[in-house]
Parts: sequence; structure tokens; C-alpha cells
Amino acid sequence: MYLEGIAKGLFFIAIGIFAILGAVKKPRFFWGARKAKSMRRIFGDRITSIFYIAIGIFLSGFGITMFFAG
Repeated sequence: MYLEGIAKGLFFIAIGIFAILGAVKKPRFFWGARKAKSMRRIFGDRITSIFYIAIGIFLSGFGITMFFAG
């Protein structure tokens, strides 16, 4: 069970880092996705970036908690 918690924690950390890097680097496959485009159209690039960075920080923090909680 301990290794399962570590694996889940690493998974959430990876997803969080992916979201943060996607918001910062703005690659075409990430920034041009349908949901990202509609969010950018409604809120603008800056707010959308902040939103994705916040999601990434939350997921990474959750993953770190899971990692150490085991």
C-alpha cells in the first residue's frame, strides 16, 4: 500500500508540472486545445495562464502530500 501512495503522488506531481509548464511555455498542442481556446476567448491569456498555474500548483501540492503520506 505504501508504494501505491508514492506512485499516485508522483502521478499528481507530474500532472501538476505538466499544467504549469503548459501555461508558462504555451505549446501549440496545449494552448490550442478546444477548452483552452474557449477559456482564453472568455477570460484572456493572462487569466487563463494564472488558472492553469494555480491548478498545477494545487495538483503538485496534493501529489507531494500523497507522496509523503504514503
